[in-house]
This record gives sequence, structure tokens and C-alpha cells, in this order.
Amino acid sequence: MTKPRLIYYHDSRHYLMYRFDPPMSLHQLRKPVDDLIGTGVDTLVYGTGMGQTFLYDTKVGIKFGDMAKEHNHGLVWWRAAANLESALERGLDPFKIVVDRAHEKGLRVLGSIRINDGGAPEGSNYTIGRLKYENPDAMIGEEDPDRPFTATALDFARADVREERLSVIEEVCDRYGADGVEIDEYVRVFFKPSEVQQNIPILTDWMRSVRALLDDVGRRQGRELSLAIRVHPSEQACLDIGMDVRTWIREGIIDWVTPFGDVTIIDPEPNFDWMVEEACNAGVGIYPSMGRDTYDDRFHDVTIEMSRAVAGNYHAAGADGMYLADLQWPHTNTEYEVLREMADPDAYARKTKHYPIASRTARPDPYLPERVLPMTLDEGMTATVPVPVSDDVDSAIEDGELGSVTLSVRLVQPHPKDRITYKINEQELSMDEAKITHFYGGLVPYMPVKVGMPQRINTHYWFEFDVPHELIRRGENVVEVTMERRWEQFLADRVLQSVEIWVRYKDLPIQVVGQM
Repeated sequence: MTKPRLIYYHDSRHYLMYRFDPPMSLHQLRKPVDDLIGTGVDTLVYGTGMGQTFLYDTKVGIKFGDMAKEHNHGLVWWRAAANLESALERGLDPFKIVVDRAHEKGLRVLGSIRINDGGAPEGSNYTIGRLKYENPDAMIGEEDPDRPFTATALDFARADVREERLSVIEEVCDRYGADGVEIDEYVRVFFKPSEVQQNIPILTDWMRSVRALLDDVGRRQGRELSLAIRVHPSEQACLDIGMDVRTWIREGIIDWVTPFGDVTIIDPEPNFDWMVEEACNAGVGIYPSMGRDTYDDRFHDVTIEMSRAVAGNYHAAGADGMYLADLQWPHTNTEYEVLREMADPDAYARKTKHYPIASRTARPDPYLPERVLPMTLDEGMTATVPVPVSDDVDSAIEDGELGSVTLSVRLVQPHPKDRITYKINEQELSMDEAKITHFYGGLVPYMPVKVGMPQRINTHYWFEFDVPHELIRRGENVVEVTMERRWEQFLADRVLQSVEIWVRYKDLPIQVVGQM
């Protein structure tokens, strides 16, 4: 199986069917593919719908909106339902159009299936699948305080649930001609909480059935079909819901895996090390998601410099390529720069990179190492922050192409009478040479606030240091911030909010107007 270079996920709703008033034209229905023409993307992963209702002319399930006699869930859900209905009335099947257009333009396309979902028949009629209407007992029915969707999710211990899910996968690949499927764990529920461990073999056997089904369809059609999965980066997190990913990799059941943990905040620290050796030995690809948001008042969207830094670190940690999702749409030159460069690390090897250490989220993931930042600094305390850097700085220095390396540190509410020292890789940096700026406060992007992070970064200072080239390392760089003396008459907490490293390269100036 040929490994992708760059994968792009399009959910079919937020960046297409929700956006247009009906009826949609053929041109509009082709946009998920046409928007990628000329980029580095070679594999499109396309959302088939809401997981149990579908945005195409399904024969094995329920179409999105079919059961909604009253549209009470907002205009965009009505739009999606009405766009699907009007398209099918004109002989335009949205998913078939995407698959055919992708093949015409030389892209592989996988149908992404939210393999489980919450919601009971008396709830939203947009999202409830056929099996729940026909047999409500197919739902788990057991509560889990850590996963609020558990009781109304499908119980994969039941044969009829597993067979129904297989029928969806077969339709996507056999009838629609997709090049495979991505299984999106989504709500991260498969079994009754009390039965997870005993049912791990059941889920593994079902995954073998999916593999066998794809191989059978592929043989009949004379092509290879791919099986991809999204999983939590922690092996234990996967096992705790019944997913024995290590076995799936070892047996070659899957073709590639996307570690998909906390996707809210872009993070340059890789967290999928346990699967790298297994995947390499089995020929399975690893395509981590890069994240979609920042927690920063300066950059409300992920920048190309951040994308380069994160992708470089992930490649260095063993990733085979990147998985992009939820880029701003309609795409601008900013997004197209990402879509071009992320296909090959050579494209950005000697371009500016920005390594921002991610902040702790409002609901930290208990399965992943706790993030260091933000951290309150008391007198005598040293905050130690590792910053991984993938740049081959030694060769850039040798070639005379390394421009500058900058360490930037944001402190919230430091007092001018405090004494704070800064080190990188055990070398103290001079405050006399630092660039110091201060700000009354900064407003952060919408998505982190939506999940509970503070909306405002309080009054703060930025301390920026030019780092001597010989101090920066390829790999882990250790930043230390020490509160040597705290002026006690000022009572506010001093908080280490942000630590980041910028690596810039020498290049020719950009030409303007009539320059040659």
C-alpha cells in the first residue's frame, strides 16, 4: 500500500453543506476536491455525514434530515438537509460527485465514518440512525460520568450493531467507489463501561472483518483499499475503550493511524512515540493531526511558521506525513501555503519556524503528560520548559544560512522590582540585551474560550532574547525561568504564560514594484 504524502480531512458539513442556501450547483458540490487542486494533498478524507445519518443517497441507512419533520436545530442543519434533498432530486449525489472528481484529479479519497455517536430516537432526528429506531435496545444504556454520550451510543458487543456498521463501510467503498474508509472513534465509546476489557477481542475481530471486507471489495474491483483510523495518542486511553491498536498495527489490519488527541491547541511536542516502532515494523503509516487553534492574542489562527515547526517535530518523531483538518475556509493564500508545504519537509527545511509550547487546556487529558504552562512563579522557584526543535541548525550554520534564533518568554503580572533570570541550555541570557515590551492585556481566539480557557491574558511582559547560534540544539532545548527575588509588596501572582523559540534563515529580500 502506497503511503500518502499529505492527508486533508473535509467534514462535508461545516465547509460545504452548511454554508450554501439550496440548491447547490455541481460546481459547489465539487469544491471539496477543486479547492485542493495544485496543492500537496494527495489523499482526501471526506466526512460521510453525522456517523449514523448520511449526506448521500444511502440504501443501508438514513439520509441526514429524513426523519426531521420539524427543523428545530438551526438554519445550517436545515441547509444541509435541504441541499442533499435538492441535489438528489436533480440526480446529483454529493458523495459520488466528490469521489468521481477526486479520481478525475488524481486524488485518493476515503470516506470518514463517525463509527459511534450519542443520541436517542426521542432526541435530534437529524442524527439518529436506522438501528436505534428499529431496535432501541441496541444502545448501551449504561451511564459513564466521563463520557456523557455513553448510554445512547451503539453497543458493539451486539452482532447487529457490528453488521450494520459493516454495511455502511461496504456501501462507501463498493457502491460509491471510495478508496477506503477512515474509522473516526469520535465519542470514544464502544461498549458498556462495565464490559470494556472483556470485549476488547470482539472489537479486534470486528476490525479484522472490516479489513477482510475491504480486501474482498478491492479484489473484485482490481485495486487496493485503505483502512485508516483516528485514535487517542495514548495506548492506555485506547485500551480503556476497547481499542487494541497495537494488535491492529502488528497484524496489518490498518494501513495508517492518525493520533488525534487534544486537537484544540497546536502543540510542537509529539505524543505518539509508543506506536512508532510498531508501525515502522508493520509498514503502517503514522499521520498525526496538527491541531487547529492557538491560545494567543497575537495569532488567532495557526500560522505557516507554527505549522512548519510542528510538522518538522512530528516528522523527526517518526511520522510519515501530516493530517490536516479544519483549515479556515474558503481558503486564502495562508491556507494554500500550508497545503503546499506540508506535503514534504524539504519544502520548509530552511524557512522560518515558530515553536510555541502549548498551554494547559481547561480540561487536561488524564492520559497525556500534563503541560507545563501556565505556571505560577514563587520566590526561589525555577520553571523548566523543554522546547523541541527539529531544525538542522548545525548544517545551516555551516552553510551560513542561519539568520537568527530568538527565545521569547511571556510573563503575566511581573513587577519591575522582581529579579528574574532566564537560561537556555544552562546558559544565562543577559537582561541588558533583551527586548522588553509590555501589554495591558490580550484577547484570545474563540475556540479555546469555548472549551473553558480564560478569554483574556492579563497585563503581561514579553522578554525576547537573541540566542547565540552555538546554544541552540537540534532536539530538546531546555529553557529555565527562575524567580530569584519577588517584590512582596505587589501581591499578584507572577505567571509564566508562554515560552517559544523562533528560528529564522537568511534569504533574498522579497522584490517589490519594479525591482528585478
